[in-house]
Amino acid sequence: MPSFDNNKGPILAFFCNWAPYRCLLDLGKSGRSFPYPVHPIKVMCAGRVDPSIILYAFEKGVEGVMVMGCKDKECRYGPGPQQTKRMEARMRGLMGVLGLEPERFSTMNYTPNDTERLLVDVNSFIKSIRQLDRSPLALHPHPRINYGASSDPRPSRERDRRERGPGGGDNE
Repeated sequence: MPSFDNNKGPILAFFCNWAPYRCLLDLGKSGRSFPYPVHPIKVMCAGRVDPSIILYAFEKGVEGVMVMGCKDKECRYGPGPQQTKRMEARMRGLMGVLGLEPERFSTMNYTPNDTERLLVDVNSFIKSIRQLDRSPLALHPHPRINYGASSDPRPSRERDRRERGPGGGDNE
């Protein structure tokens, strides 16, 4: 059973559906696992992962985020690796503003046969996360704000009907 610090959150890993996810499946078939909770999320292309999703994950308490895509010549969608590089640059800037250590975020590219390298890279990422303190965003979570929500739990159509009264309020 994997051991980890219960005071820390998990690692979130976005796996491109093609090469990196195949490597992950091959790891599972061989019976190997990671020594820390890594929550995999399969996406069709790593280039489609938006920085807002990554920031939301940090806000919800993850300790690190990995985005694993295909190598340039392996990408089925063409510009995926270039989009991932641009997203990484935006994320690095945002993380600096938020006070998050750069070690908490990583992008990696794989071919379908890079199973061993994926295992080494993820274990290396886990090691770097273990050396860090708890994520500063996880220590001070933002309060849940529900902008524009009514205190009345009924659907708005029912609430509107009740407020108009009998006859619907459209009669003049």
